[in-house]
Amino acid sequence: MWKERSKQLKVEGKTLTQIYNIVQTEYLSDLNLKQVEEKVRPILRREAKKSIEKQEVVGVISDTHFPFVHPNYIHFLEDTFNKHKVTRIVHIGDLCDFHAISRHQTETTAVDAVTEYNLARAQIDLYTRAFPKVDLTLGNHCTIAVRQAATLGIPKQFLKDFPELWGLPKGWNIHEQFILNNVLYEHGINWVGKHGALDKATITMMSCVIGHSHSNGGCAYRSNAKSIVFGLNVGAGVDISAYAFAYGRYSKNRETLGCGIVFDNANAIFVPMGGKYFRN
Repeated sequence: MWKERSKQLKVEGKTLTQIYNIVQTEYLSDLNLKQVEEKVRPILRREAKKSIEKQEVVGVISDTHFPFVHPNYIHFLEDTFNKHKVTRIVHIGDLCDFHAISRHQTETTAVDAVTEYNLARAQIDLYTRAFPKVDLTLGNHCTIAVRQAATLGIPKQFLKDFPELWGLPKGWNIHEQFILNNVLYEHGINWVGKHGALDKATITMMSCVIGHSHSNGGCAYRSNAKSIVFGLNVGAGVDISAYAFAYGRYSKNRETLGCGIVFDNANAIFVPMGGKYFRN
């Protein structure tokens, strides 16, 4: 168990010192820190070697905001991922919308919270069947229920955890952020605007993939004499005519629908969803 925990912590981006301390506290409390390091380090080295040998082509699902996803988005994803021979899938966050229980004013045409949940759950079941193994980074909408409960003084221990709430299969792994093949994936809260993803990459000195900013889809690069990094914003996968997005009806920049493909830590693209998918 401590071996798998060590690997998980590495994927989450923890430092070696943090990994040693956490593993010692949780599993190897009978050993001193030096002994823990001697046991854990070879495991991490083998994992690093595996990741170098097997470069993943990552397909990135953008914000879906179930039940307000574009009806053809799933077909677009399946076709795009097959075309680029995707071997691993990431959902960049805002899996669900929680419009009915948001702190913002709900639309007068909105369905009640239970109906919205049931509609979202049916769509999530469809996507988990199509994509049984996914790494999901939690977005700000994903945590609305927890934050609303906190305002009433209800601890999160009284709530269902996220996978149980949405019936996610064991192949779906939940992260706040994680690193895969030296690329950082996170929802992108606080990294907004046209250059949000590239700003994040510049600050972290690592290629980054984010969502959150629905109107921005694209990949930009920055380099120095030694390396190159990219910032990839994957736009959104939502139905822009849904009432949940009525607040942006008159915005200067409307949603840009699409997904991301990451080939390695220096090469990624944004694939816009247009033509037959968008209009049919």
